[in-house]
Amino acid sequence: MLPLLLPLLVAVAPAPSPEISSANLKKTPAFQDWRGGRFLFEERWVELPEVGLHVGYFVVPSRWTRQYEDKLPFHDAFFVVDPRTGQLVAPPLARTRLPLNGCPTMGAVGRLIPEPKSETSAAIRFGNAPQRCLVQLQRMKEGWAVSLFPDEARSPVEAFPEAAVALEKALGPRDGAARELKWSYQPNSRWLLAAPQDECALWVIDSITPEVNATASKAMTREICECLEETVSADALYLHLPQTAYTLSWTGGGTALPTCDCTFAQTGEAGVTCESYMGRQYSLPELEEMQADGRLTEKNRVENQKELEDLRRTHQGLLAANEDALTQWRTGNQKAALGAWTTLYRRWLESGRPMAGGTLDEFAVENATLREQLNQQLEATIDLQAEILNNLGFALWSHKEWSQAEAVFDECLALLTATGHERNVLNLNRGDLFRDMGKGPEAIKAYRAFLLRKVTAAQRKYVERELRKLEQRSK
Repeated sequence: MLPLLLPLLVAVAPAPSPEISSANLKKTPAFQDWRGGRFLFEERWVELPEVGLHVGYFVVPSRWTRQYEDKLPFHDAFFVVDPRTGQLVAPPLARTRLPLNGCPTMGAVGRLIPEPKSETSAAIRFGNAPQRCLVQLQRMKEGWAVSLFPDEARSPVEAFPEAAVALEKALGPRDGAARELKWSYQPNSRWLLAAPQDECALWVIDSITPEVNATASKAMTREICECLEETVSADALYLHLPQTAYTLSWTGGGTALPTCDCTFAQTGEAGVTCESYMGRQYSLPELEEMQADGRLTEKNRVENQKELEDLRRTHQGLLAANEDALTQWRTGNQKAALGAWTTLYRRWLESGRPMAGGTLDEFAVENATLREQLNQQLEATIDLQAEILNNLGFALWSHKEWSQAEAVFDECLALLTATGHERNVLNLNRGDLFRDMGKGPEAIKAYRAFLLRKVTAAQRKYVERELRKLEQRSK
């Protein structure tokens, strides 16, 4: 009977699960190097049994910098692993720059759809709606090759040559030289955009069918050109499309400084919204004086007032959400509290890690009263954001998610250090965390920093007791 049972047992043996792949991958130096101690916001897995692989997708905050120049809130990466071992079969496909092919930005990937092809090739689709954004996998002699499609090194027309053919066919023959067109991706959509170099016109082409969308082409051309006609001279009525069309902006001549700002839709439809600002007429001496001393135009004054109102609304929303999360935590609904604080952390990153406390000087805001109000609101919001980060870190520590807690505490400390703010309880929480992680020297340093500032008698007694224990172990 034994020879008959063995094949049956092998046949029904369960396939390795994504959980095993995840646990093993996270132990590898390649994953640890990429993560770099950052908070894991997302982890998703796709199984490709046809090629015998698992693909993991991870999202973390972008690395902290004082200037935060790129303004990108997240980095992400795709890891292709052997499901039996969790070991990488190809280098990580990490994304740290704004994609130039119109595909979803880091952290904005809505879904992962496997597209098996054969035993030696497969793909993962991560574009929104029908958008063709792929992670391509190809078996090579030395392992697996992983690449993105569309290739960011190629222009839209190079990636989709059929689109150029479709547009030429729709437009018909042209006398003289061939058309010189600038091509662009419209973000998060299936649409390609093309514009000539000598007139105000825009054509919208479906990258999948491929067909020219005449209705969208007409509507978007009208929206942009009507705005542009109010801003620039007649001989400058043409579009300068970047490789990925997120926004376009023009500033006209004269002392009024008229502007036209256009924003392309990023939710899948073919569309654009434009706003024009005709400005206020200044004499040439007035304009030169404003440019010399940094004073603002009327448009900037209105924008600063709106910024103050936005900051106040943001602060009130954060305050209410944090209080609600605290109530959830105290009443035993700790999972909901963790989710709420994580969401607040993510929103802060999405808004660009705002932390510019005390930097709105007279050159940024001319009105002294408005400048003071803006600064006070910024300072209060920074304190509140630090409290939210500290609360999230404490909650994660309570659930023994120590690496996640450390990442959030590090983010909080960086915020406080960069803005000159203080939150001494963070030192206490970091001391407890490092103690539990077995990081004695780090725990001692955090506890000692906590005792240097004002603390309650009970806190001092607790910390001094923990310090004695740690110092005895280190002898």
